[in-house]
Amino acid sequence: MRVCGWRVLGVLALVLVLGAALPSAAGEVKKFTLINVELDGTKIWLPSSLIVQEGDEVELTLDNKLTAPHGFKIAEFGVEVEVPSKRKSTVRFTASKAGLYPFICHLHPPHIGGQILVVKP
Repeated sequence: MRVCGWRVLGVLALVLVLGAALPSAAGEVKKFTLINVELDGTKIWLPSSLIVQEGDEVELTLDNKLTAPHGFKIAEFGVEVEVPSKRKSTVRFTASKAGLYPFICHLHPPHIGGQILVVKP
C-alpha cells in the first residue's frame, strides 16, 4: 500500500508541475495548493517542486493538515508565513528572477522543504 501511495503522490506532483510549466495568459495568476502532511514520520509540503515562468504572479494556498503550526518560507521572494494547525494561509508573490529557489519550514528546519523553479519565458 505504501508504494502505491507514493506513486499516486508522484503522479499528482508531476501533473501539478507540468501544468504550471504551460504558458499562461497575460496577467493570469499561477495558483497552487501545497499540503503539509506527515508521511512515514517526516513532515513535508506537497507537491515539493513547482515550475513557473519569470514574471509570473504566483499564489500559494498552504494547507496545514497537521496538529502543530508550521512555517513556509521562500527567502528570495520575501515569503515567510506561519500556518496554524489545521488551517490554511495564502501567500502571493511575483517570480521576479529566473533560478531554482528552495522553500522551507522556517519553524522546524529538519523538516523537508521543496523548491520552485523559475524559468525564462
